[in-house]
Formats: sequence, C-alpha cells, structure tokens
Amino acid sequence: MDERAEMCREYYGVLIAALRHVAERCGYAIAIHGSLRRDIDLVACPWRDSAISAHHLIEHVRKATEAIIGIARPGRGPQPEKKPCGRLGWSFYLTCDDTGTYLDVSVMPRNGTAVASDAPAAKGKR
Repeated sequence: MDERAEMCREYYGVLIAALRHVAERCGYAIAIHGSLRRDIDLVACPWRDSAISAHHLIEHVRKATEAIIGIARPGRGPQPEKKPCGRLGWSFYLTCDDTGTYLDVSVMPRNGTAVASDAPAAKGKR
C-alpha cells in the first residue's frame, strides 16, 4: 500500500465515528464509498424529515474534521459541485498542499429539494 493510501485509511479511522455522530445530530446518515486510495469518499443521506440543509451539514462536517485533523481546506473549483441525482459535493484537503489526501462528501437532497431536472416529467410532456 502506498503512503497516500495509508494516510487515507488512517484519517478515515480517526474521522468516521465523529463524522457519523455529527451527521446523526444533523438528521443524516454517512456512509463510505470508494477505495480509500486517494481520498475519503463519503455520502450523506437525509435520515429524518428534520434534516438540516446540506450547506449547514457540510459546515459541521468541516469543523469536526478540522478539530480532529487540524486542517480542512476547501478543494479546488466551485463548491458545492452539482452531481447526478441532485447530489451536491464538497471536498476538503486534509494536508497543506493540493496533492495530499482529501475528504470528498456528497450530500443527497432532502425531500422536495431535488433539482428540477430530476423531477419526473408530467404525463404526455417531455
């Protein structure tokens, strides 16, 4: 295993319980997806009708990550990034440079907040 993958797994190990706790308090569940080779890919799904906004959830996740790792710098490019199925994505570097391990979090939309292109077409209209 290379050094970056080792760092991903180490950071995942120290972060996941805290981030799941933060997400649960905010009305979400967090799960991992991906290989933990380059980055830590997480997906947050609303779990209660009272779930807070994705933007507020991400700020709580960022603050918790920064408190544990010591750094959580926003990734390059516009944030959030619009993703398929109405997801919004944020990334945070966990190192001082843009080549190290980063946290990549996708947040699924709450009920009624999916983007218009994901809404079913009305009968007879396309």
